[in-house]
Amino acid sequence: MASPSPPASPGRSDDPTFLVLLPVLRPPHLLPFAVQSVLHQTRQDFELHIVCDGAPDETARAARDLARRHRRVAAHVFPKGERNGEAYRDPIIRESRARVVCQIADDDLWFPDHLAEIGRLLDGVGFGHTIQTEAAPGGVMRPRLGDISDPRTARRMIQERFNLFGPTASGYRREAYLKLPEGWTPAPPDVWSDLHMWRKFLRHEGIRCGTRFSFTNLHIAAPRHQGMTIEDREAINRAWWDRVANPDALDRIIQSLLRHALAGSRHP
Repeated sequence: MASPSPPASPGRSDDPTFLVLLPVLRPPHLLPFAVQSVLHQTRQDFELHIVCDGAPDETARAARDLARRHRRVAAHVFPKGERNGEAYRDPIIRESRARVVCQIADDDLWFPDHLAEIGRLLDGVGFGHTIQTEAAPGGVMRPRLGDISDPRTARRMIQERFNLFGPTASGYRREAYLKLPEGWTPAPPDVWSDLHMWRKFLRHEGIRCGTRFSFTNLHIAAPRHQGMTIEDREAINRAWWDRVANPDALDRIIQSLLRHALAGSRHP
């Protein structure tokens, strides 16, 4: 595996609060929407690092172009790493001076207050998440409700093939990450990469873990869009982004999710 190159500077003279990782290995069709959802955050004290893990040349060019056009963006281009290129993330985190680490998938979206909500959560815990919302074809949305401060939920995530949220909904204090015996590493073949990482936090007795009950993201998962071309998926993500970027449409999304959560609490 090639050694990660030093991160390209996002061009900020002050230290950001948030380090945002955006790993990508596919063509760049979905990347602009994820990046726009980061750039449109109400909290602008972030640096965004696009990590190309063996991505096609066109994706590397797109990432570098974004880094040239936006001072908060940096691009890293690597050959394909083991599993999902987890090992590339660790040195970026260790070299950063940010207080909080977040991550977004290239095919997911953040609502504008995602970083603000993660910041509020991590004022009280070292690792946690907001509610992950699954966005399925046809505009269907389903929030994944649960609380990792509940020992039963944490135990399930440690012992079972069960994961309540992915990287797009997660956040952790950099100081908590540095407490771990090891950070991001390739997961065993039978364990999801993110769950492998979450278990390291959940097992650490010195790190408090928690959930913030707010809707801040859309997980537009690839398995739910099997058989679609990348152009089809681009159209889907564009349509979702148009809704997320419109305050009235976003309010309707959140109201719909609240109604779904309320209905679930009445009918367990």
